[in-house]
Amino acid sequence: MRSAVVLTSVALSLFAAVACATSNDEPPPPPNEEGPKALPDGGVKEDAAPDSAPPIVPSCSNGGWCSTTLPDQDLTLKDIWPFETRAFAIAESENLGVKVLEWDETTRVWSYIDDNTQNSFAFDSHAGKIWAPNENELYFGAGPGFIYHGKRSAKASPWSWERSQLDDNSHDASADHDHGHVEYLNPSYLLHEATAIGVWGTSADDVYAWYANTIFHWNSKDGGAPAWVPEYIADDVDNGADTFFVFGASGSGPDDIWFAGGRGRYGDWNVFRCPLVIHKTGGVYRRVVDNVINEVEFSDYYSNTCLPKDGALAFEWTTPRGDTGPWSNGGFLTNIEAVGPGRAVGVVGEDLFAYVESAGEGLARVNRVAAKVPRDALPSLVNSVWVQGTETWLSGWGMVLRTPNDPAKWSSGLGLFTPDDIQRLGIDAATFSFSPTAINGSPLDTPLHQVRGTSNTNLWAIGLHYALHKTTP
Repeated sequence: MRSAVVLTSVALSLFAAVACATSNDEPPPPPNEEGPKALPDGGVKEDAAPDSAPPIVPSCSNGGWCSTTLPDQDLTLKDIWPFETRAFAIAESENLGVKVLEWDETTRVWSYIDDNTQNSFAFDSHAGKIWAPNENELYFGAGPGFIYHGKRSAKASPWSWERSQLDDNSHDASADHDHGHVEYLNPSYLLHEATAIGVWGTSADDVYAWYANTIFHWNSKDGGAPAWVPEYIADDVDNGADTFFVFGASGSGPDDIWFAGGRGRYGDWNVFRCPLVIHKTGGVYRRVVDNVINEVEFSDYYSNTCLPKDGALAFEWTTPRGDTGPWSNGGFLTNIEAVGPGRAVGVVGEDLFAYVESAGEGLARVNRVAAKVPRDALPSLVNSVWVQGTETWLSGWGMVLRTPNDPAKWSSGLGLFTPDDIQRLGIDAATFSFSPTAINGSPLDTPLHQVRGTSNTNLWAIGLHYALHKTTP
């Protein structure tokens, strides 16, 4: 994708000054308990056997994650929607722009299926979320503000595509900002990005889309033809400098739908970021989690950024000593999955697993994920979450984690730890285990943007140059 970085040369100079500051000037690191220092399946690449025959290079990890061959090497897969023997994915490419692909298990081949109209603009496009109600109908979002709807009469038939442009209701008037895409520096001062456009639905007749700060529903208004009707606009008239984003959606049914989002404010060289969780039930939208941005002088855009807001929950966490208090550090909520009526999990910032309940007064907790990869600083540790049956899966930088569905422990806010760490620390927290992704002895040093499947024996983990498929328990 031919992307322009939001940061200006002046901002980069400020960033360099901050990054080179003395230890007295450095912002405090995010709290983190000691955890494992490397992936269990890590290690250096094994040397080839001294034999005249070429070495046999495995294509699957010890955890059953098998690489699939993409049609172009520079693809970064951003989202995937799988079926039993097929899958649809959306990707970005420096050379090709935004592309949509289909996997056919019978041929084990990825093929492009879009008509390329999503790349017919003079400015950059970004890959949004993808969703399909069945194997012959598909939706995806792509910047700037377009929703694409494809259909075919049968699996062997060609696709036909229609395009709709969503209204831009953002109050951010800056011409330098893309309302459907935000770039910022994370707490390690590495560039990260999030895209605020996509589609999700409960059925072919109940489809939602989002762009920038607005949630749309495909239905008929005043008896007219069906269209993308705006149902909810995230805004705050008392804080006009704040801008809002919707990043994703999930739900357990038509009357239990969750949206992941963020409240942001552009500063001189970075973006203030706070989580936003919206829940729709009984036809009513409720802002379950929201904050007030604390714009302090000489801020690092992270520490003590998000303060409680009247009428909404703020995330809390619990220390190993059992003390529960507000989690005020910054971070968007970029990914969400329903885990049952009135409950959802998600990803906050780049390293937190979130749990939310909407019943009664509600509850919002963040859990630190005590997993480390063999690098000191990353654009993101955790990127996505997906729920299947009794297990929840997370993808991150070169890794996939699995944790038992345990709302009682998630709601404690103690964190996610390996069983060995829990025994060593003496805490009753949620556990996770690594699902090894290393192929040929080396851990992946690349982001896996999304994990999703139809069962625990049909899983995909996709990201930069990779589409990994797991068909074993």
